[in-house]
Amino acid sequence: MAREFAEVQAEDFSKITIERMPHQEIEMALIAIGGGGVRGTQFKTDVVRAAGWNGERLATYAGKPEKAAAAFNKIRAVLAETDEQDQVMDKLKVD
Repeated sequence: MAREFAEVQAEDFSKITIERMPHQEIEMALIAIGGGGVRGTQFKTDVVRAAGWNGERLATYAGKPEKAAAAFNKIRAVLAETDEQDQVMDKLKVD
């Protein structure tokens, strides 16, 4: 089942709010698609990297907000089409 998320803006990474930001919703969805737990977290990491995020392990998205927003919006577009693990990775590799 495809999923819809709000567009991720570079400013989202520096906002302080109690509401979840779109990139956080996308991350949670990726962890669930990946099977949850450590496996799901690894899937999320792999997908975000496949989408173009190349920050270091301890780097925050706020350090490169434009790059992070572009990566998450790429994932957002893929998740609008599919939430199948293999298809998500395949679609990101094609782009």
